[in-house]
Amino acid sequence: MKESLEATLKDVELTKEVYRLYTLEHLTQQEISVKLCIGRSTVWRKIRTFEAENPELAEKMSKQGKEITPDDYKDLVKEVAELKKQLKAERLRADFYEEMVAFGKKAYGIKVWNA
Repeated sequence: MKESLEATLKDVELTKEVYRLYTLEHLTQQEISVKLCIGRSTVWRKIRTFEAENPELAEKMSKQGKEITPDDYKDLVKEVAELKKQLKAERLRADFYEEMVAFGKKAYGIKVWNA
């Protein structure tokens, strides 16, 4: 009886953890499956079971979202800076390409767009 109760408690905790990862961490079912070493169908079943048994809590958790920490904010700022740097490099590359096309057309009469 004690083992059965412990197994049920572990199953409930696993169900809650699966739903937390799915709603708050926004992990896919595949990612949860790999992280918790359970099958994808088990992940899907745990999510549906949690939603059916705890509709109010499930709705609250889905609306809550993940809390943003200062580290998350710093990571996002770094990512934005890196993306701006990449955008600047790509714009420079595109401008260079356009200049080369214009030079080829002017100097040699080559139509690169139709070639």
